[in-house]
Amino acid sequence: MLTISVPATDVAPPGGITEEAAGRHLRDEGPNLLDAAPAHRLSTRVARQLTDPLVVLLIAAAVVTAVLGDYPDTAVIALVVIVNTGIGVWQEVRADRAIAALDGLAAPTARVVRDGVDRIVPVSEVVRGDRALLAAGDIVPADIALDGTYRLRLDESAMTGEAQPVDREAGQEVSAGTVVVAGRGAGTVVRIGSASALGRIVGLVRGTRPGPTPLQRRLARLGRVLGVAVLLMSAVVFVLGLLTGRGTVEMAVTAVSLVVAAVPESMPAVVTLALALGARRMARAKAIPRRLRSVETLGSVTVIAADKTGTLTEGRMAVQEAVTSDGGYVIHGHGYTPEGHVSKDGKIVVPDTDLGPDHHLERRLRPAHREHS
Repeated sequence: MLTISVPATDVAPPGGITEEAAGRHLRDEGPNLLDAAPAHRLSTRVARQLTDPLVVLLIAAAVVTAVLGDYPDTAVIALVVIVNTGIGVWQEVRADRAIAALDGLAAPTARVVRDGVDRIVPVSEVVRGDRALLAAGDIVPADIALDGTYRLRLDESAMTGEAQPVDREAGQEVSAGTVVVAGRGAGTVVRIGSASALGRIVGLVRGTRPGPTPLQRRLARLGRVLGVAVLLMSAVVFVLGLLTGRGTVEMAVTAVSLVVAAVPESMPAVVTLALALGARRMARAKAIPRRLRSVETLGSVTVIAADKTGTLTEGRMAVQEAVTSDGGYVIHGHGYTPEGHVSKDGKIVVPDTDLGPDHHLERRLRPAHREHS
């Protein structure tokens, strides 16, 4: 076994499991892979686009105009629906391809010891009970219980959101998907694939059903209100026409025409175009939304309640503002560099002289800029 304070190269590694045992584990427990997300069929994607309330209203209008023989309007409405559906489906397919490409960031190979020999194996062939060896630059292939380390440090931001590398010692576990930034380590694989910490997180995320976006809620409400209002107005016009002696067929055609005229055929197309332009701008910044509706979601956010917000955005954190009993202060500085100044009402202030004898802000700011904890 490796000792904690001795480099791994100075200690003979243990033999690990045999290739025969590894093959048996692989057959019994399956490969070390996360469960693949279910593939979305084209028909499912199209159906999801066609269930939008305004699109449903447009389809109904197209059917009515076709029945009435107003084929030019039918063609225009159908074209709007087709364009809207096509752009939405194309965006979903594009986002899914980008997400699938991210799988390439996973560790393609892993270093294990089998039959007393170091081997490089595909990460999918790592099995529970394998003895895994870790070195700087490696992506941890599975959940590993460490029994020997030498100055081992890992980037666990993918799991915990903590931007700073953390030290890991013998007796602790490291999780699949984290990255070794320094040192060496060795240990036993205890969980693989979907049973790993990363696999459980993926399972929870996939099991969460996203709610409607603010834009979807507003459009759905608009569609319902518009639909009810148009139907009521058409019914009133139909009844008033009958009361004034108009023919039933004539008033039915008039009422239906009113419904068709009141439907904003161009609204879905305009909304889709605006969202597509937003998605294009996001793609330039290397951010690809999975669905067009989500482009607008972040713009509707008013409050983000989370700790380490800098970690969520830039992988770094620094104090931006502080409020004391005598007013608010703005801290100018960036990242982990302990440089900058404090201002109040647009004027630079010196905390030692301008914040009173207790210097509460001074004591809070300095550790925050220095430790970022």
